[in-house]
Amino acid sequence: MSKPDTRPASRSRPSGWSRTVRLVRLRLIRAARGKWAVPALFVGSFIDSTIFPWPVALPLAAQMLRGRRFVFPAAAAAALGSILGGLLVYTLARLAFDAIAPMIVDDSGAAATLSDARARIETGGALAVFAAMLTPVPVQLTSLAAGLAGVGGVWFALAITLGRGLRYFAMGLVLYAVGDRIVAGWLWLPRWGRWLLIAFFAALFVWLIALSF
Repeated sequence: MSKPDTRPASRSRPSGWSRTVRLVRLRLIRAARGKWAVPALFVGSFIDSTIFPWPVALPLAAQMLRGRRFVFPAAAAAALGSILGGLLVYTLARLAFDAIAPMIVDDSGAAATLSDARARIETGGALAVFAAMLTPVPVQLTSLAAGLAGVGGVWFALAITLGRGLRYFAMGLVLYAVGDRIVAGWLWLPRWGRWLLIAFFAALFVWLIALSF
């Protein structure tokens, strides 16, 4: 009498389309979490402080939440990109304001914001620049206003370095301390809850981008 076949039933192999989708998804994940993640934060932060403001804090937080060893390299990349971008706008404001103003001050609202920022900086000097760098005020407008207000180059460089460095590294310290709890809370959520949260942050990202135009 032959023995019954006790081997587990073989699982059906995924279709070619399923394998392709899975492969593409894995490649996208690797690209987002690979060696280019930190350089991408630098470039994104540079763009945020020169061409147009955008919510760089969202991808920065996502990178920091990957683990504690990612926190401070990400903070350093974002801070460096913001500082160099601000220094570029400040230098151009001192040398060629008429050439760059149309690229930054493109409507009456931006012009009014620039005028207010310039008035504050003319009164407070480098301390006003430092304070502005800690707030959501667009970096390029503050840098432009500082150049027009005649803030000294050394003082501006010191103010933007301390301000942007403090902003991003303070964020890093917070996520270094509680990032594991945030990730644990994310894993605790059911799948529908995760998708709902992803949709919320995606909508927030798009809304903040729209506000920058």
